[in-house]
Amino acid sequence: MSNLDQFMGGEGGERTYELIEFFPTSGTFTAKKTGVHRVCVLGGGGSGGAASEATNARATGGGGGSFAWSEIFLTQGDTVPVTIGAGGAAVAQAATGAAAGNTGGNTTFGTYMTAYGGLGGVANQGVTTALPATAASTIATGGTLGNFTGGGAGGISHATAGFWATGGGSAGCYRGNGYPSGSISGGTSKGATGGAGVGGKSGDVTTGASVYTAGGGSHGASSDNSLVVGLGVMSLGDFGISSNPVTIDGLSTSTTQALWRISNNPLLALTGSGGNTGFSGGGSSGTSGNSSSKGGTCGGSGGQAITIDGYYVAGAAGRGAGGGAFVGSTGTATSGAGGDGFVTVEY
Repeated sequence: MSNLDQFMGGEGGERTYELIEFFPTSGTFTAKKTGVHRVCVLGGGGSGGAASEATNARATGGGGGSFAWSEIFLTQGDTVPVTIGAGGAAVAQAATGAAAGNTGGNTTFGTYMTAYGGLGGVANQGVTTALPATAASTIATGGTLGNFTGGGAGGISHATAGFWATGGGSAGCYRGNGYPSGSISGGTSKGATGGAGVGGKSGDVTTGASVYTAGGGSHGASSDNSLVVGLGVMSLGDFGISSNPVTIDGLSTSTTQALWRISNNPLLALTGSGGNTGFSGGGSSGTSGNSSSKGGTCGGSGGQAITIDGYYVAGAAGRGAGGGAFVGSTGTATSGAGGDGFVTVEY
């Protein structure tokens, strides 16, 4: 049986789940019945780094949180504490200087499962010293159906002065490990990479002046050195169409959005700008007065690199994903925050 068959209720429908509880914040789960419960846990994403300097600043995005899912037998009345890992807080760098991003928090379902937070990005200014890629998160533990890592964020390796920023990594999900954002190894003047999607990384910057890449999609990577978005697919049984809209995080799903379906329950369908589904990474930006794009659920936000007017904020990451870096030449550069984790329990 494939992971997808298991996730959708079992090959041939051996096991089905009728109800789902979503924990966006910490609390306590009380079992309403005796039997097997399917539990998903997602760690918080790390935030991106930030840097500000007149002619030369660079920073990397945060990494995505890890993910685990399990089938756990609980007896009616059992209580399990739920701790939701917060996304790494955005960092702000005023005037001249550089600030590293913050690591996301761990998410736990009692002693059964732990999903670890993504790492924060790094930054420097006034030098052309390379910045390493943000590492993938620690792999989640306790998942009987799967334990996965969150994706890291691309590094900046070339020694050309300018303004350079990478996007955030995507979170792990039931499909597997998260993806990293694109890296920067060439180019002149300035450039930034988008956030990774759950289906692929964002494009790299390897050449050209003022180059910005799109976010990765739900089913594929975005292109290098361009704003061509990652592949996004809306397929029933994977990312399907909901006939029963719900409201998550203050946003209402609709029948035109791609959804993560858990036992036919729509969940966490937030729009991203990478692959035309709610699971894509956000696009990067170099436009003064604008922010890079917010990531969809589990999708990292885009990096932002501008040469003037740094009083804007990189877009926030989607749930569990890494925030994009922000660099600028004046004002305050504020990175993208990491996305908070979550827990779902089906029974």
